[in-house]
Amino acid sequence: MRADGMLGGLCAAVVVGLGLSGCVFYLNPQCNDQIRNGDETGLDCGGSCGRCNLGDSCKVDDDCDDSNCTGGTCTAFACANGLRSEQETDVDCGGGTCRKCAGGRRCLVGDDCFSGVCDPGSRTCAALSQVSFADAVAYPSGDKTYALFAGDLDGDGKLDLAAANEQGSSISVFINEGTGMFQRLSPSFPTGDYPTGGAIADFNHDGILDVVTADYHGDSVSVLLNQGGGRLAPKSTYLTVTGAETSNLAVGDVNGDGKLDVIATNPQTASVSVFLGLGDGTLAPGVTSPIGIAGDSEPYSAAIGDFDGNGTQDLAIADLVVGPTIVRLGNGDGTFQPDVVYGAGGVGPHILITTDINLDGNLDLVSANRGSSDVSVLLGRGDGTFRKAIVSSTGGNTGPYSVAVTDFNLDGVPDLVTANFMANNASVLLGVGDGSFDPPIDAGPTGLFSYGAVAGDFDGDGKPDFATANASSNNVTVKLSTSH
Repeated sequence: MRADGMLGGLCAAVVVGLGLSGCVFYLNPQCNDQIRNGDETGLDCGGSCGRCNLGDSCKVDDDCDDSNCTGGTCTAFACANGLRSEQETDVDCGGGTCRKCAGGRRCLVGDDCFSGVCDPGSRTCAALSQVSFADAVAYPSGDKTYALFAGDLDGDGKLDLAAANEQGSSISVFINEGTGMFQRLSPSFPTGDYPTGGAIADFNHDGILDVVTADYHGDSVSVLLNQGGGRLAPKSTYLTVTGAETSNLAVGDVNGDGKLDVIATNPQTASVSVFLGLGDGTLAPGVTSPIGIAGDSEPYSAAIGDFDGNGTQDLAIADLVVGPTIVRLGNGDGTFQPDVVYGAGGVGPHILITTDINLDGNLDLVSANRGSSDVSVLLGRGDGTFRKAIVSSTGGNTGPYSVAVTDFNLDGVPDLVTANFMANNASVLLGVGDGSFDPPIDAGPTGLFSYGAVAGDFDGDGKPDFATANASSNNVTVKLSTSH
């Protein structure tokens, strides 16, 4: 007898003819045992085991994820079937019944388009017709320039850059002159040993952005308060765990007190360290907890956001080795609920960010997958759960290390740029509006071993630019948009 109390046809015949020998019994069906058992309709899905993907077996619509059960199979909705139906103005978009259309897609009225503008001549949604970039302008930074952050560090309304120099154990600050050219402040500002991640945020509520780093060999987090003009005060160091090789961090108010907190990832101890902010630029001692699978997981990067819409901040982690994305919903006091694991869809998810990539009002997760040369998008449902990863190529053998989001073609849809350490270039992926992207655009050479990436309008012309941190050429390169 099966665990669901039913006899399969084959086993029933064996029972009648041969007794019970030869029957296989599943007395404890699991939703991850790679066996279709219990009340599952597909392999480890359906029934009480969550929703099935397109093409899987089903009995009712609730067995299927973002699709209907038609003829016993999970079948795509009309607005997601890759076809242009009568009411749609382009494939799976427009017409008032489907999502809006991205730039260059067919339209009849402005409401068919994310941009809100339907060109009356071409009957296509408004967008820049060509996305291109000027040659890279390089700025020397420091020894093994690894990570890159963008923010207005001198308070003049223009985006500046801060680069983490791993082997130099320092931050280099580049002040934007307003034309897309930058001046590096000298000297660089010391951090903990080997910074490989970080962020820009205002930790002491003085209206000036500060810098925080994750220090790989320091097993620590360093906070460098901004003294004005982008000049950083001596670091304050906060230890994580000995031998942790603290790789990255995320910033957010995880306990709801209005003060920014820091969560750092510790790959070698399969843990995260939570540092609650005290509001004066200092952090409370870290509280470290395991995450993932001890001995197997290497949590490399983190993202913080309200994934379930309850007003408290939640946590997502990219696991570099085992491969999944791990989500922990927040309790609102700086602690989190148990791991919920989602397949990343790619190999070696590295830098993870959260953004609303399909413009439905729910936060999604985006990772750069350096091992499979692609990016993954996990669309959020708004209830704290996520759909199966949508994977888009960044180009063969590119090795995307980090990812940034902006709207490069000004069509109202978020796009991505990745820094590619294997190809020494960057890939731009124009968004479709459903979590997928058009084929990648090679944005041209950047520097040697491009690791970090940021995007923004550096020259004030209304068109987004991007910059990369390049570990082997020890510099930051800026590529201004020449799109038209």
